[in-house]
Amino acid sequence: MNKRSHIQTLMFLTLFLIFVLGSFFVMTSEIQVYQNIHESIASQDRLMTPLAYLNTRLKSYDQKEAVELVTIEETPCLKMEDDEHITYIYYFDGYLQELYTVKDYMPSLDEGEKLFKLDDFKMSCQDQLYHFSVQIGQQREQIAVYMHS
Repeated sequence: MNKRSHIQTLMFLTLFLIFVLGSFFVMTSEIQVYQNIHESIASQDRLMTPLAYLNTRLKSYDQKEAVELVTIEETPCLKMEDDEHITYIYYFDGYLQELYTVKDYMPSLDEGEKLFKLDDFKMSCQDQLYHFSVQIGQQREQIAVYMHS
């Protein structure tokens, strides 16, 4: 082989190496972008899931005087009542908890079932409009639910 074909082969391999390295860096940056998007969606999902749960539970009790905010053991609780049972939803020991009881039973908050781990939870009600706020880490999300009946 002559000198010219060696140079052409070397140039071809150099261009191929540049192509491979460029493809590697593009793939690496795309993987990082995908991981950031996935983390953002998962974080948003962790915030919205408790709020969606509250919205669904409230809508299932949308009857006259079936839902109210009460205080048990100095903890604000969402009380949802039907003919025979009462459901309490409250924030206790870092968790959003739910307690399902019969009407005659006076519950203790440590008996509730842990639903979601949260850093902070706030709820309020004004004129049938319930406000809920959830915080995990530095992120906070809120929802307002209007009870029609």
